[in-house]
Amino acid sequence: MHEHEHDADQRSLLDLNEVMQAFGVEIWSNLGPLEEAVAPFHLLVEIEGQRYVLRERSEGLIEHEGGHRYAFQRYLSGQGIPIAPLRETLQGEPYVMVGEDAFELQEWVEGELFASADVCESSWIGEAGGMLGRIHQASLRYAGPQYRWPSEVQAGGLTQGWLNFARGQAEQCEVYAIAAALSNLVDAWEVALPAAMMAIGTGRNLPELHIHGDYSALNLRFTSRGISQVLGLGASRWEKRLLEVAYGVFYFAGLHWERADALTRPLVKRGLDPIRASQFLRSYAALARPVPGEAELLVDALTLVAPIITANGPLEDLFYDPVYLEDLPLEDVLERLAWAAALPGWLVKVRRSFAEMWHQA
Repeated sequence: MHEHEHDADQRSLLDLNEVMQAFGVEIWSNLGPLEEAVAPFHLLVEIEGQRYVLRERSEGLIEHEGGHRYAFQRYLSGQGIPIAPLRETLQGEPYVMVGEDAFELQEWVEGELFASADVCESSWIGEAGGMLGRIHQASLRYAGPQYRWPSEVQAGGLTQGWLNFARGQAEQCEVYAIAAALSNLVDAWEVALPAAMMAIGTGRNLPELHIHGDYSALNLRFTSRGISQVLGLGASRWEKRLLEVAYGVFYFAGLHWERADALTRPLVKRGLDPIRASQFLRSYAALARPVPGEAELLVDALTLVAPIITANGPLEDLFYDPVYLEDLPLEDVLERLAWAAALPGWLVKVRRSFAEMWHQA
């Protein structure tokens, strides 16, 4: 058995050498997996005294983007957004292909992951809101070509896709209580979704720009001085900024981030936390005020993005590990499903107050 493990380690080292050589690097040190990594492959390496993170490139819509993510990252960095530079190949490329896999080398920057229980949480939420405002203000001045996602993977289609997936999971689930709760969740969201999509679709003069694309706590690093690094722009695209504001509010006011917990749970028993939502929006609005009618659509945007966030957060184990449903604590699962199913009704009740939060910077 140990011989097999040794052989596997040797093959892994050879594969990494191939990746580093593709970057034009012959001498390097493997410092081991990055402790804060939120994806399967993040390796800390050292090259000529400089530390880098070697990682597999996020997929995005690689065949369609035409280099947008890299051009936009370079632009934002030039505008003062803390995005660490990528080490390029000898040919000036920001990534390499080894077989069917793409890899990037990005300079390592010190910083901590966000944690809801951290004593700095309140100030970090404000920093996150302000940083999103800075990104959006810079994006308004970006002169590069518009990069749009295909219509089938834009917000409404993506949300409906997740609901269809959830319906399928409910039909296949053999635990009756969970299947019934999943069906109830889908029913609740399918009632709320058309009105939200209609409201946003008929909104006038809503600002559109290239958004970050995945502005969550996982893609920010913090120090005592504020945000030290912005990561994860692989899903950047042309979109209504309102939708990314909604994502930001939900991520920081709706989810409990715990560095040691693989599952991101709801932050509060019902809905989102209004105090944290206000902190985020107040800091964002200090740099990016809403245009007329935009703040009034914030709850509609939250309604649109919530199913995607919950499927990839508090309900992730139900969607990605359905084989193990029988082993999950039933009470805990039903509690999370009830929270998600109640969100549409809760959001209706806070429409005015959430609009006022954005206005009252």
